[in-house]
Amino acid sequence: MYERRTARGLAAPYDTMLAAYAAALAGSPLAASSRASYLRRVGRYLTWVASASDQGLLAREPLADTIVAVRTAHAYHGELGGRYAPSTINSTLAAIEDFYARLHLGATGIPRQAPADRAGAR
Repeated sequence: MYERRTARGLAAPYDTMLAAYAAALAGSPLAASSRASYLRRVGRYLTWVASASDQGLLAREPLADTIVAVRTAHAYHGELGGRYAPSTINSTLAAIEDFYARLHLGATGIPRQAPADRAGAR
């Protein structure tokens, strides 16, 4: 079922989810740059979901329902930790939260990280 790939390389059903999200974003009041950033970040997220699922690291259908989708988002958050700045992680989480909201997957409940202390950078 997950073998079909799009030109972008995203497996079904994730390609369909990304297309639905893109359509939902197109009609949103977000700035064009925000829409592009959200779509790019969600595309990366769905690529990771497809790969992790194929490797058996996630449930067989990791976005099938709210409970499993929240667990999937938490697993991805764990992958981001330590590799990216808090601001990047927070931006990615905002995109995933928006994706989940627009596709009715529920909220992830992942708290945002505090920004790095910039007191010395004056």
